[in-house]
Amino acid sequence: MAEVEVAPGAIVKQGWLLKRGEHIRNWRDRYFILFDNGDLVGFKAQPERNNYRDPLNKFTVRDCQIMAVDKPRPHVFTIRGLQWTTVIERNFAVDTEKER
Repeated sequence: MAEVEVAPGAIVKQGWLLKRGEHIRNWRDRYFILFDNGDLVGFKAQPERNNYRDPLNKFTVRDCQIMAVDKPRPHVFTIRGLQWTTVIERNFAVDTEKER
């Protein structure tokens, strides 16, 4: 995965999410940071401030569709976006409706 050493913009929101794997469909805890340029970057552990090297996930949510769903578990949301020419759906879950 590409290195992101400094923040690509101001942090809009950050915290722990459950992310469903795209190939192995289990749920994993990940620490995500949403930047004001639309980048959503995920890590296994909370990174140190301004040290965003080796993210496990990095994609943009700009121009994506975000849908609230309650399957396969409560408080899930799906981010649907275009990656090159393919539509990709990524599923995330939080603990409460307020967080979603």
